[in-house]
Amino acid sequence: MSTEPEPKSFEEQVEDIYQQYRHKKLESRLEEIAETMEETVLQQILAEEFLQTSIEIDEEAKEAVQDARHHLENNEYGELNSIINTVEELVADQERRVSNKIHEERISMNSMVNGMQRLNSRVERVSEAKIEAIDELLDNWDWKGHVYRGEDTSLEARKSHAAEFGQDMRRFFEEARDDIFGPYEGTPIEPIVDDLLSDDPLYLESLKDNQIEELRRSDLESYVKLSLS
Repeated sequence: MSTEPEPKSFEEQVEDIYQQYRHKKLESRLEEIAETMEETVLQQILAEEFLQTSIEIDEEAKEAVQDARHHLENNEYGELNSIINTVEELVADQERRVSNKIHEERISMNSMVNGMQRLNSRVERVSEAKIEAIDELLDNWDWKGHVYRGEDTSLEARKSHAAEFGQDMRRFFEEARDDIFGPYEGTPIEPIVDDLLSDDPLYLESLKDNQIEELRRSDLESYVKLSLS
């Protein structure tokens, strides 16, 4: 003959509710940490393709997130609670390092893109829309809509999207740069155009006679006059 379990006391019911609340808080906190880790990895992939830079993420942070998820999956809330502060700090540190590195590289590349825009406004060799798309990504770093897309929401799919988007934007940049700069390669004014793209000041007394003559015959004459004035 089975017996019904005794009903829990009011205090026990309150304790159960409190524990459920704590567990939900831990789950939510870990979800935010894991999301930050994922976004950091995706930005790393995108930046390495688009900005052509090398960015490393400490494996310790990735492993810490995996360990925390393991504890959650096994309902080991005590163990999860004991490590979550450390996991959060590790991930935040990696996110900060990656973001700072990307910011530095964006500033450097944006200087050249601004020079390309100024030069292209005179020679009109490249679609303004293409250069503006590059400039907008560098300015705003609004990448999520290009990576979090499609029905496949797996991390591997998002990594693939990040790499593809970075490769596409890098190709746009290199095509625009080559179209604008290409006609001057191998000519006496190549270093002048390089300075213009880098937004370096141009001084008339620094130019050689053959460079001045080449400028007069090029489509840059009026632009350089403006730059020197």
